[in-house]
Amino acid sequence: MARPRSFDPDDVLEIARQVFWQKGFQAASLDEITAASGIAKPSLYAAFGDKSALFLKVLDRYHDGILGWAERTLAQPGPAREAIRQWLTGFIPYCSGEKGQRGCLSINSATDGSLDQAEVRKSIERYNRRLEELLRTRLRADRAQFRKGFDPDITAHTIMVVHAGLLALAHQRPDSRQVKAVIDQVMGLLA
Repeated sequence: MARPRSFDPDDVLEIARQVFWQKGFQAASLDEITAASGIAKPSLYAAFGDKSALFLKVLDRYHDGILGWAERTLAQPGPAREAIRQWLTGFIPYCSGEKGQRGCLSINSATDGSLDQAEVRKSIERYNRRLEELLRTRLRADRAQFRKGFDPDITAHTIMVVHAGLLALAHQRPDSRQVKAVIDQVMGLLA
Protein backbone atom coordinates (compact mmCIF):
# COMPACT_ATOMS: atom_id res chain seq x y z
CA MET A 1 0.00 0.00 0.00
CA ALA A 2 1.35 3.41 -0.99
CA ARG A 3 1.97 5.96 1.75
CA PRO A 4 -0.08 9.13 1.52
CA ARG A 5 1.79 12.27 0.49
CA SER A 6 3.04 14.33 3.38
CA PHE A 7 3.10 17.56 1.38
CA ASP A 8 0.67 19.74 -0.53
CA PRO A 9 1.44 19.51 -4.27
CA ASP A 10 0.14 23.07 -4.79
CA ASP A 11 2.65 24.38 -2.25
CA VAL A 12 5.48 22.53 -4.00
CA LEU A 13 4.41 23.86 -7.41
CA GLU A 14 4.43 27.39 -5.99
CA ILE A 15 7.93 26.89 -4.54
CA ALA A 16 9.12 25.42 -7.84
CA ARG A 17 7.61 28.39 -9.70
CA GLN A 18 9.56 30.80 -7.51
CA VAL A 19 12.83 28.90 -8.11
CA PHE A 20 12.25 28.63 -11.86
CA TRP A 21 11.22 32.29 -12.04
CA GLN A 22 14.30 33.43 -10.16
CA LYS A 23 16.84 31.15 -11.82
CA GLY A 24 15.25 30.21 -15.16
CA PHE A 25 14.52 26.70 -16.29
CA GLN A 26 18.04 26.01 -17.53
CA ALA A 27 19.85 27.24 -14.40
CA ALA A 28 17.44 25.97 -11.76
CA SER A 29 18.14 22.59 -10.25
CA LEU A 30 15.94 20.04 -8.56
CA ASP A 31 18.30 20.25 -5.58
CA GLU A 32 17.30 23.91 -5.14
CA ILE A 33 13.63 22.98 -5.33
CA THR A 34 13.99 20.11 -2.86
CA ALA A 35 15.95 22.35 -0.49
CA ALA A 36 13.34 25.13 -0.71
CA SER A 37 10.41 22.75 -0.32
CA GLY A 38 11.91 20.32 2.18
CA ILE A 39 10.81 17.41 0.00
CA ALA A 40 13.15 14.55 -0.78
CA LYS A 41 14.11 14.17 -4.42
CA PRO A 42 12.47 10.70 -4.78
CA SER A 43 9.18 12.16 -3.51
CA LEU A 44 9.49 15.07 -5.93
CA TYR A 45 10.13 12.68 -8.83
CA ALA A 46 7.23 10.45 -7.77
CA ALA A 47 4.82 13.39 -7.61
CA PHE A 48 5.92 15.45 -10.61
CA GLY A 49 8.43 13.55 -12.73
CA ASP A 50 11.76 14.96 -13.85
CA LYS A 51 12.78 18.63 -13.98
CA SER A 52 11.20 19.14 -17.42
CA ALA A 53 7.89 17.62 -16.35
CA LEU A 54 7.85 19.71 -13.16
CA PHE A 55 8.62 22.88 -15.09
CA LEU A 56 5.87 22.11 -17.60
CA LYS A 57 3.35 21.70 -14.75
CA VAL A 58 4.50 25.01 -13.26
CA LEU A 59 4.33 26.78 -16.64
CA ASP A 60 0.90 25.38 -17.53
CA ARG A 61 -0.44 26.40 -14.14
CA TYR A 62 1.01 29.90 -14.60
CA HIS A 63 -0.60 30.15 -18.04
CA ASP A 64 -3.94 28.89 -16.72
CA GLY A 65 -3.97 31.61 -14.07
CA ILE A 66 -3.33 34.40 -16.57
CA LEU A 67 -5.82 32.99 -19.07
CA GLY A 68 -8.50 32.68 -16.39
CA TRP A 69 -8.00 36.29 -15.40
CA ALA A 70 -8.04 37.38 -19.07
CA GLU A 71 -11.26 35.44 -19.72
CA ARG A 72 -13.00 37.06 -16.76
CA THR A 73 -11.75 40.56 -17.54
CA LEU A 74 -12.38 40.48 -21.28
CA ALA A 75 -15.88 39.03 -20.83
CA GLN A 76 -17.07 41.91 -18.67
CA PRO A 77 -20.05 43.85 -19.95
CA GLY A 78 -19.50 47.23 -21.51
CA PRO A 79 -17.30 48.44 -24.34
CA ALA A 80 -14.47 46.19 -25.51
CA ARG A 81 -12.14 49.16 -25.26
CA GLU A 82 -12.69 49.40 -21.49
CA ALA A 83 -12.37 45.65 -20.92
CA ILE A 84 -9.07 45.59 -22.84
CA ARG A 85 -7.79 48.68 -20.99
CA GLN A 86 -8.63 47.02 -17.67
CA TRP A 87 -6.85 43.82 -18.77
CA LEU A 88 -3.73 45.69 -19.88
CA THR A 89 -3.56 48.00 -16.87
CA GLY A 90 -3.79 44.94 -14.62
CA PHE A 91 -0.28 44.10 -15.83
CA ILE A 92 1.25 47.46 -14.83
CA PRO A 93 2.54 46.18 -11.46
CA TYR A 94 4.09 43.18 -13.24
CA CYS A 95 5.71 45.33 -15.95
CA SER A 96 7.24 47.99 -13.74
CA GLY A 97 9.02 48.67 -10.49
CA GLU A 98 9.98 46.10 -7.90
CA LYS A 99 7.15 43.67 -8.61
CA GLY A 100 8.00 43.61 -12.29
CA GLN A 101 11.70 42.96 -12.05
CA ARG A 102 11.29 39.20 -12.57
CA GLY A 103 9.41 39.71 -15.81
CA CYS A 104 7.01 37.07 -17.08
CA LEU A 105 7.75 33.38 -16.52
CA SER A 106 6.47 32.58 -20.02
CA ILE A 107 8.49 35.32 -21.76
CA ASN A 108 11.57 34.47 -19.70
CA SER A 109 11.21 30.82 -20.73
CA ALA A 110 10.87 31.78 -24.37
CA THR A 111 14.14 33.69 -24.25
CA ASP A 112 16.35 31.57 -21.97
CA GLY A 113 16.75 28.52 -24.19
CA SER A 114 13.75 26.65 -22.80
CA LEU A 115 12.12 26.62 -26.23
CA ASP A 116 14.55 23.82 -27.09
CA GLN A 117 12.18 21.67 -25.00
CA ALA A 118 9.36 20.75 -27.40
CA GLU A 119 6.69 20.56 -24.69
CA VAL A 120 7.67 23.94 -23.25
CA ARG A 121 7.53 25.48 -26.72
CA LYS A 122 4.06 23.94 -27.27
CA SER A 123 2.83 25.23 -23.91
CA ILE A 124 3.96 28.78 -24.70
CA GLU A 125 2.49 28.59 -28.21
CA ARG A 126 -0.87 27.34 -26.82
CA TYR A 127 -0.90 30.10 -24.24
CA ASN A 128 -0.12 32.85 -26.75
CA ARG A 129 -2.64 31.48 -29.23
CA ARG A 130 -5.38 31.29 -26.59
CA LEU A 131 -4.67 34.77 -25.23
CA GLU A 132 -4.73 36.29 -28.70
CA GLU A 133 -7.93 34.37 -29.45
CA LEU A 134 -9.59 35.91 -26.37
CA LEU A 135 -8.64 39.40 -27.54
CA ARG A 136 -9.69 38.70 -31.13
CA THR A 137 -13.05 37.28 -30.04
CA ARG A 138 -13.84 40.32 -27.91
CA LEU A 139 -12.79 42.74 -30.65
CA ARG A 140 -14.81 40.88 -33.29
CA ALA A 141 -17.90 40.78 -31.07
CA ASP A 142 -17.74 44.55 -30.55
CA ARG A 143 -16.54 45.49 -34.02
CA ALA A 144 -19.36 48.02 -34.45
CA GLN A 145 -17.80 50.13 -31.67
CA PHE A 146 -14.75 50.90 -33.80
CA ARG A 147 -14.02 53.01 -36.85
CA LYS A 148 -14.67 51.82 -40.38
CA GLY A 149 -11.93 49.52 -41.61
CA PHE A 150 -11.04 48.36 -38.09
CA ASP A 151 -9.26 44.98 -38.25
CA PRO A 152 -9.86 43.02 -35.04
CA ASP A 153 -7.37 40.29 -35.97
CA ILE A 154 -4.40 42.59 -36.60
CA THR A 155 -5.35 44.71 -33.59
CA ALA A 156 -5.46 41.64 -31.33
CA HIS A 157 -2.03 40.58 -32.62
CA THR A 158 -0.63 44.08 -32.10
CA ILE A 159 -1.92 44.15 -28.51
CA MET A 160 -0.22 40.77 -27.93
CA VAL A 161 3.08 42.09 -29.29
CA VAL A 162 2.93 45.18 -27.05
CA HIS A 163 1.90 43.06 -24.05
CA ALA A 164 4.84 40.70 -24.61
CA GLY A 165 7.20 43.63 -25.10
CA LEU A 166 6.13 45.27 -21.85
CA LEU A 167 6.66 42.03 -19.96
CA ALA A 168 10.04 41.47 -21.64
CA LEU A 169 11.17 44.97 -20.66
CA ALA A 170 9.98 44.50 -17.08
CA HIS A 171 13.49 43.43 -16.06
CA GLN A 172 14.53 47.04 -16.63
CA ARG A 173 11.89 48.09 -14.08
CA PRO A 174 10.38 50.98 -16.02
CA ASP A 175 8.32 53.53 -14.17
CA SER A 176 4.63 52.63 -14.01
CA ARG A 177 3.77 55.97 -15.66
CA GLN A 178 5.85 54.93 -18.67
CA VAL A 179 4.04 51.59 -18.90
CA LYS A 180 0.68 53.36 -18.62
CA ALA A 181 1.70 55.76 -21.40
CA VAL A 182 2.43 52.79 -23.67
CA ILE A 183 -0.98 51.32 -22.83
CA ASP A 184 -2.59 54.67 -23.64
CA GLN A 185 -0.91 54.56 -27.06
CA VAL A 186 -2.23 51.04 -27.67
CA MET A 187 -5.71 52.19 -26.72
CA GLY A 188 -5.49 54.61 -29.64
CA LEU A 189 -5.82 51.56 -31.90
CA LEU A 190 -9.28 51.01 -30.44
CA ALA A 191 -10.76 54.26 -31.68
